[in-house]
Amino acid sequence: MPSGSAHLPAASLELFSRQLTLSAGTFALQQGARVVGPMRLGLKVAVILEGRQAVELDDRPPVLLDGPTVLVAANGGEHVQRRTALIDGAQRYALMQFDFDFVAREFGAGAERAARFAGSGDAGLWVRPASAPIRALALQMAECPVGPALRQLYLAGKALELGALVLDEVLGERPARSARLNPRLREQIHAVRDRLLESVQEPPSLAELARLSGLNPTKLTSAFRTEFGASVFEYLQEHRLQQAHAMIASGEVSVSVAAFRVGYSPAHFSGLFRKRFGIAPSALR
Repeated sequence: MPSGSAHLPAASLELFSRQLTLSAGTFALQQGARVVGPMRLGLKVAVILEGRQAVELDDRPPVLLDGPTVLVAANGGEHVQRRTALIDGAQRYALMQFDFDFVAREFGAGAERAARFAGSGDAGLWVRPASAPIRALALQMAECPVGPALRQLYLAGKALELGALVLDEVLGERPARSARLNPRLREQIHAVRDRLLESVQEPPSLAELARLSGLNPTKLTSAFRTEFGASVFEYLQEHRLQQAHAMIASGEVSVSVAAFRVGYSPAHFSGLFRKRFGIAPSALR
C-alpha cells in the first residue's frame, strides 16, 4: 500500500443477539508475533486484503494466508489455533464469526455443508484466493464510508452479504478448481505478481514479465490465471482500483492524485472506477 495511507482502526461489533460477531479495519503486524488460543465454535469467514500470516490448527501443517485471501473455518469441537505473522506491516481485513444456528437459519443449504464439515467435533479450513467481488465487499467493510450513527447497520448488512457470497463461492455446489501449480512454477508466478505490483504506475509488459520469470507468455498467462483466477492485467487493474478506493475513501488524496498514483489518467480512471464499484470516485469522497 502507498506509504502514509490513513486507515480506520479495527472495530468489533456483536450483532443478532451475539450470533454474529464482526471485526474490520487495519492493525499492525510484527514479523514473528504469535497468537495461540482455542478455536471458537461456529463458522468463521475472514478476508485478508493485506498482510501475510501462517495459521495452524492443533498439530496440522500451517496454512499460508497471503492477502488477498479468503479463509473459511468451521469448528464443532475443541481445537487450538496458532497465528504467526510472517512480515512486518499493516493487515487490512474483514472477519465475521457466525453461530451455526444463525448460519443454518440465514444461509440455508450452504450452512448444511459447513455443519457437516464441522460434525463429530472436527474442524477444518478452506483457503482460496479472494475473488474481486469478495475483495470489494471486504474493502468496503474495512474502510466503512458511513458515519458512527449508521456504522453498525452498514457493517451488519455488508457482513451478511459477504458471508453469503463467500459461502456461495467456497462451499457452494461449484467444484473447486482442480489445477494446482508445482512449487517451482508457483514461486515464479508469485514473483511475477510481486514485480507487477511494485510498478503499478508503469507496469512491465507481458513480454517483459515473461522474460523476467523465465516463462513464455502463454505459459505465464495460463499459470497466472490458475493461481490467481484472473489474467495478469485483470489482476493489476483490480489491484489499482482497490488501492485507489482506499486512498480516496480515507480522504488522503484527491481523485486525480489517486488516479495518477495507480497509473491512470483521471478521465479513464473515473469510468473504470464507476464500472467496478457502482459509484463515481468523487461521490466516495
